Amino acid sequence: MIQMANETAILFDHRTEGVSPIRFDGELKMLKLLLGVKMVDTIRLDRDHIVFVDDEGLMNKISSGFALHYRDHTIKFAGSGLLVGDSHGEIAPITLNLADLKIDVLKYHYDDTEEA
Repeated sequence: MIQMANETAILFDHRTEGVSPIRFDGELKMLKLLLGVKMVDTIRLDRDHIVFVDDEGLMNKISSGFALHYRDHTIKFAGSGLLVGDSHGEIAPITLNLADLKIDVLKYHYDDTEEA
């Protein structure tokens, strides 16, 4: 298991479809800039980790996103996401076994036809 520093997070960037470790201090303004969003939602990956995601990714028809598979959990989201450690609502070190984290890039296709 690898333990990262408190300020380390993992960014899932839908614009580049890349994944990279970054420094994150927990500030909402920085979170919105990193994700390129106005509204943020959280998804719990496990007891000690959450992923901040674009709350409006599907509504805004973002064409790519990610599926994260960790142990017996799978979470999917459209747009970018930020994985952080969580300790009672405070940013904490990421302590998951990265070898157990499988990441897939998702492609979303939207039907632009409206029902009559």
